[in-house]
Amino acid sequence: MKAMRRKMVFAGALAPAVMGIPGRGQAQASNYYKDKIVNINVAGGPSGGHTRYARLIQPYLQKHIGAREVRITNMPGGGGLKAANYIWRAKPDGLQIFFGNVSTLILAPLAGSPGATFDSTKLTYLGRATSEPRVLAVGGKSAIQSIQDVQKLKRPFVYPSQGTDEDFYTMAVLADAFGFKVKAVTGYEGNADTALAVIKGDGDGHITGWSESLGPIRSGDKHPILMVTSQKSPDFPYIPVVTEIAPAPKRATARAMANILETHRSYIGPPGMDPQAVAAFRAAVTAALKDPALLEETRKGERPVAPMEGARQQKVIEEITRASASLSPILKAAVKEIQ
Repeated sequence: MKAMRRKMVFAGALAPAVMGIPGRGQAQASNYYKDKIVNINVAGGPSGGHTRYARLIQPYLQKHIGAREVRITNMPGGGGLKAANYIWRAKPDGLQIFFGNVSTLILAPLAGSPGATFDSTKLTYLGRATSEPRVLAVGGKSAIQSIQDVQKLKRPFVYPSQGTDEDFYTMAVLADAFGFKVKAVTGYEGNADTALAVIKGDGDGHITGWSESLGPIRSGDKHPILMVTSQKSPDFPYIPVVTEIAPAPKRATARAMANILETHRSYIGPPGMDPQAVAAFRAAVTAALKDPALLEETRKGERPVAPMEGARQQKVIEEITRASASLSPILKAAVKEIQ
């Protein structure tokens, strides 16, 4: 139980403090969304981590937003780009919302991805649900036991990928930082699919969220060799952190990537979203993520939340996007290589 609590603290430590919401926020939520149906478009398949979080939060979001129904719709494709493009074109009335990784929305335009038809800085950020480290893990029986072993490979590191999502781009940045070649094998659907490939030995390793890898790591099916974040886990201090061990000339690039990844799973609306809907949805997200019943569920399921209020998140995304321009050449080269 103590270790479980420490894991939750670790995930939350990556998040800036949640900003307060005026007391009238929940009244706005009830008034604006009363008798309406809200559709949460999840950027991934039904078995993925985004869906598990979206369904975990859904009843609490419905409770605090005052809507007649909050529906979950899976919209896999393009590593999250299909759902993002859909929201970009959606009517800005707050009834169609994206749920998925913000990092993909920042990275895809920087990479010049032809699949990204949106401007990530003009989307409406409604609140982050969680921020957890991304971990590079190999198969439990793999001869690769460290990032140094990857550097010594006399062949490309084979990477099962579900598309040009944040993990694909992260691998490109790691390959550039540590000086190894990578071969992305696309066509996989979600973390469960890529994890199975790694465990079976069909690929060398993959990057995924910490909560998604914790079970296979405990069972010995996977072995973590690097965390792409800014601080070590108090429970797994032996896993190196990219911002500490990246070669000095590449450390700023590694830090920029870690900052982007820590934006993580969030609710996002279309550009120009109705101000009343924005205020109501942001208030409801904040209230839902503070709900004691939800927090008890996250504790039992080891799926911690690490909220960031939407107005603060909007500013953070703009700042991170401006500061990450140096990543663009690396990301563009990665996309070009798989086209």
